[in-house]
This record gives sequence, structure tokens and C-alpha cells, in this order.
Amino acid sequence: MATDADSEGRVVVCAVDGSSADASAVEVATQLAVLARARLALVAVAPVPMGAPREFALPAWTLEEAMRALELTAAALDSRVGVDCYLDAGNPVRRLVEFAARTRALLLVVGANAPSSGRPPSIVASGLSRAAPCPVVVVPEAAPLPELDNAKRRD
Repeated sequence: MATDADSEGRVVVCAVDGSSADASAVEVATQLAVLARARLALVAVAPVPMGAPREFALPAWTLEEAMRALELTAAALDSRVGVDCYLDAGNPVRRLVEFAARTRALLLVVGANAPSSGRPPSIVASGLSRAAPCPVVVVPEAAPLPELDNAKRRD
């Protein structure tokens, strides 16, 4: 279901990082954007490694891979919400915090990989929860997802 974002520029920001947690985070962010009558901003930040590759367990993807992930994710939303895609490079926490501040985001949604995936639970989610200028919603990849936007449709 497409929703009309209000003219005041309301936005829910969702981080896309190419991990298996993306799908859950995007679904929750989409539902929250629908409920808030906001646009959804999908943001991918390709990390620029400062040390050895894979240091700090950040995904090693190129700007092209990040852009493709954004395009596929946006296409899969099937007009349920107004969506914009943004691509950046650098420190993911810093770039996402700056983006959320610049857009005056209502919420910032980020996925967290399951601890059994071999990666830390989420360095980015931890950093965002300390530095973001808005509430941060951390969505574990294995969490059951509510169908919040269906309830809104009945109103």
C-alpha cells in the first residue's frame, strides 16, 4: 500500500548493510514509516577499511554492490511506502548519524545479526544507539515480525 508522506518531510531511516539482517530491518522500517505517514530512506554505507580488511567484522562491499542492494530492496517494497535510496562511503555509524540528523529522522532502524552468525551482534547498532539524534530501533534478524501496517489499513 502506498502512503502519502506528509509535506513536512517526515522520514524513517533504515540502514542497509548487505547482511542477512537487512530483510527484517527493512520490513520493520517500512511498517513504521507507513504508520507514521513518513517516507522511508534506505541508506547504505560502504565502509572504508582503516586497517586490515574485515577488521571489526564490517562487511566488505563496494559502492556498486551497495547501490545494487539498495535498488533491489526498494524494488521489493512494491509501492507500500514512498522510498528514497542513499549511498555513502565511510564510517557507517558516523555517516548514518549525520544522515539522521540532516533529515531530522523520526527513527533510525538497523538490523542485528544473530550471534551465531560468527559476527559480533552489531557494532553499528551499538554505536548508533549511543550517538543517534533520534530513537534507534534494533531488529534482530531472527525476530518474529509484526504486521503493523495491516492494522493501519483497516482504520
